[in-house]
Amino acid sequence: MNPLTEVQSRHESHPSQRSLTVSCRTGTEVAAVLDDVARLRANVLQAWPDLHDGDARAERARLEGWAKSWRGIAVLVMDQARLVGAALGLPLEDEEGVVRDAFDAAGRAIAPVFLLAGSVLLPGYRGRGLGHRFFSERENHAHSLGGFESTMFMAFERDQDDPRRPPFWRSNEAFWRRRGYSRNDALTLPLKAGPETAAFPPARQVAWARPLERGC
Repeated sequence: MNPLTEVQSRHESHPSQRSLTVSCRTGTEVAAVLDDVARLRANVLQAWPDLHDGDARAERARLEGWAKSWRGIAVLVMDQARLVGAALGLPLEDEEGVVRDAFDAAGRAIAPVFLLAGSVLLPGYRGRGLGHRFFSERENHAHSLGGFESTMFMAFERDQDDPRRPPFWRSNEAFWRRRGYSRNDALTLPLKAGPETAAFPPARQVAWARPLERGC
């Protein structure tokens, strides 16, 4: 093969050079893609700051609310037949997990809140504006359903001095603020420390929210 042709072929095969397909599944359609989404989440969320254990079955169990909700949404990014990115959303009152429990315990209204699960995207596909697309599709879906006053997500927050923190890691806070989100330190979820994490600084999840009417 001509060396120039070979270089061009490698360039075109790189994820950043390929055309991607973004689609949405809503309601009962979401359940059919949750196994694939759970596997992708188990892969991506092993990285800082989430540091999940890579257990796809555990990730699938966390998504059970989406399998049952007729108002949920899954935004999917495909590179041909391969799932490379996903973002989920559903009404908080349909969530079956710690976020709804925390709202209930604090006496907060859950019906007006549309919950966004963490977006996941394989590293080679980042920097192409898909983060904005993930938020826009879910915010527009919540707006189309009606009855919601805000969208919200929980972000992992770990100590800056945690030795597991990558040296050049950057927070997404500036991006979230550009999307109109503000952090709410009044709503946090402490993360339970297991035997393997007890030696590290404590971590938590912090709520970020924005009024739904902005830009929708």
